[in-house]
Parts: sequence; structure tokens; C-alpha cells
Amino acid sequence: MKIYCETYGCTSNKVDAEILRGLIVECGHELTDDILQADVVVVNTCAVKGTTYKRMLKRLSELKKSDKRIIVAGCLPLIDLQAIKHVGEFDGIIGCKSLSKFPEMLERIGRGERNLTFVEPVADSKPIMCKRRYSSVCAAIPIAEGCVSACSYCSVRFARGKLRSFDPEHIVNEAKQLVRSGYREIQLTAQDTAAYGLDIGMRLPELILHVAEIPGDFRIRVGMMNPQNVLSMVDELIDAFRHERVYKFLHLPVQSGSDRILHTMRRNYSVDEFIHIVQEFQKKIQNLFLCTDVIVGFPGESEEDFVQTKELIRLIAPDKTNISKFYPMPGTEAAHMPQLNGRVVAHRSRELSALCREIGRQKNECYVGKKMTGFVIEPGEKGGFILRSENYKQVIVEQAEVGEFLRVKITEAFPTYLRGEPLHNNFFEKSKNLDGGRLRRCAEPGPR
Repeated sequence: MKIYCETYGCTSNKVDAEILRGLIVECGHELTDDILQADVVVVNTCAVKGTTYKRMLKRLSELKKSDKRIIVAGCLPLIDLQAIKHVGEFDGIIGCKSLSKFPEMLERIGRGERNLTFVEPVADSKPIMCKRRYSSVCAAIPIAEGCVSACSYCSVRFARGKLRSFDPEHIVNEAKQLVRSGYREIQLTAQDTAAYGLDIGMRLPELILHVAEIPGDFRIRVGMMNPQNVLSMVDELIDAFRHERVYKFLHLPVQSGSDRILHTMRRNYSVDEFIHIVQEFQKKIQNLFLCTDVIVGFPGESEEDFVQTKELIRLIAPDKTNISKFYPMPGTEAAHMPQLNGRVVAHRSRELSALCREIGRQKNECYVGKKMTGFVIEPGEKGGFILRSENYKQVIVEQAEVGEFLRVKITEAFPTYLRGEPLHNNFFEKSKNLDGGRLRRCAEPGPR
């Protein structure tokens, strides 16, 4: 069968899609990038936010009108199976924790069976599962699935379940194979990377250093961390982030600047504790790229709560802030709380977005005229190429090759990215290269 895959959502979901693609090829089927040529369409769904949740149901409704065989995968089957079934009958529905059952589903659909549902969890070790990567330069490795938190607004925990850390040997071995294949960026991903190892007696800083000691030209991006689980290992994490192969990039969601709202969210840290983590990182890691997340309009959020959030954002001055308007996700405690007026939520979202864009612009203007080094990871959506600097800043350069290591001079700053020009002496900047200055090209995407 010819099979077309489309995927939505976070980095973990993208890796799941790469596993599905790998299993498709391993089973002898053909991947196609043309949905019109496909016999089967796999939709790897996300439902972390209300807008995405509604978008998934709309997309499934659209596909139901086609003559394609449809498989619904990802988080949505475990978050709201009934919503999928309300759209209609599908050939297959498979959860994000049942991926090893996918070959069986394909075989049975190939025989003409319909309405198959596989949502029972299987104890797969995702780092050792075959993958068909989307990129030949950047690759994510899932280090854990699930979390130890119980946030009152979160539906993803229904899909991913309780924390299950993957074997560190499996993680390091996959990283070694990727680096040998020429990958430049290794992303360690999980619902909460800071929770890694709580169930197996190992912690994230140790894992980071194991991966960082792999020889080669690459950098490591550490994924989102819940402040609750960072508090006990701030110093150890900072030491790990100081390694030359680790991006100076900290993704630490705060969600609100009000202790009262954080308590209602069940986030299990205070604003002061969050500030302590940020300031320790900013004090000890030069040019730290700080990324945070904020939910605007959480049930019960007063004007004073919102003012406290703005004050916190001004204090910590994040390089990037992901802002979400609250949406009551099915099955969550917050869905049953009194909701704010939609116009109030929209106004606060616009106000906070303007503040965050201005902070981002001011932070980026400090880089104009400076020299930065990094790897070219992909073509830009509007032309040029995207380089990721030592602190994960996005730098647009006009002329480059994907996978190339470059030293650039920053010429312009924008709220969310920089623009730079390659310096002509790149080949002589050997001391800046992570592996003695050898500029290697990346391999073509392989089966992993």
C-alpha cells in the first residue's frame, strides 16, 4: 500500500510519526508525500491546546469525505476517543503508546478490515524503534514518556500516562548512531525532561553529559523542563549546560506570575522558586536563551493576577514566550471551573503578546554587530537558511548549505530571529568548531 503521513504537535509527537514511517517501510509498504496517490492516510494527532484539538476534529471530518482509508494516531485517541468516533468510523485508531501494534493494524487493514482500535499501552523502548527521519540534520530522541505532574488543565497526561524513563544505554546508542550518520542537532525530548530518571535512579544532568561526551560535530538541545523537578538539581543542570556541545537554551514554562493561579493549576512551585532557577542560569551561563510558556485567562485569573504575570515577564525578560489562551480540555479539572469572558482573555493575550515581542526585539538587538557560530539546520520558510547559534538563536543567512558549520556576523534583529552574514574566514576558525574544524556534510536520511 502507498501510505501518506501527516503529523501535528510537539517534538515527541514528531518522533512518534518517524517511528510510524519507519514501521511502514519495514513492513514493505511505500511512503508517499502526495496524499492524492495514497491508499492510506495516517493522521498523527495532537490535542495539547484547544485550538489544536478543534483543528484535529475538523481535519478528520475533511478526510472522512475522501475515498482514502484513514488511520487516526497520536494523543487524541487517548484524550477523547469519543470525539473521534463522533466524527465517524475510521479504518484504524491507534494510541501514541501502542505504536508496536501498528504493523498488525496495517496488515489487517490491507486484508479489508475496518474500525480497528488499538489504545492499550505497550511497553516499547522508543529510542531503539526503527525510524524514518524527516531531517538529515536534526533528530529528536525520546528520553521518557509521561510525567509525574498532575496539572489541573493538562490533557496530555491522559495520553502519555505516568513517567516511564527509557534506558540510558538505548538513548546514548541512538545518539551515537545519529552522530555517526552526520546529524548536527540531537534533541532530548519528553513531556518533562527534568523528570527523567526519577523512576530508574538516574537524573537528567548525568544523561546530558553521557550524550555530550560522544565524539563528533553536533549540539544537544534539552527539551522543556517543569520547574517543580528542576529545583532539586539546579547546580547539576547548570554544570551540564556548560558543556560545549549543549545549547545554552532553557525552556522553562512558568504558566502564570501569580502564586494563587499556580496553586490552582497544581504546578507545585512558587513564582519565587521559578525566579531563583532563572536567575541562577542567567548568572552562570552567558547569553542564555530563555524560553517560557504562559497560559492567559486561566479560570479565576483576576486583573491583579494578570498584572503579576506581566511583571514577572518584565523581570526575567525571556527571549521567547509561548502564549496560550486557556481552553477547557475534556476530562480536566479546569474544564469544570468558572470560565473567564472570552473578550477579556483575548484582550489579555494581545497585551501580553505585544509585551513579549518588544522584549524579544530588545534582547535580539543586543546581538547586532556580534559574531556567532552554529550549524545550518534547514532552509528558511521565506528564503535563505536557518542557522542555530550556540544558544539556539535562529539566524537567517542567505547563502549556506544544510549541515554546514558557519561563523556569522549579526546584521539585523527582529523579535523572533536574527539575520547574519557568513564571515569569509570560516575555514580558518578551527578553534570554533566542536571537532577540530573539520566541516563535514550530512548523510542522507536513513531508516532511523
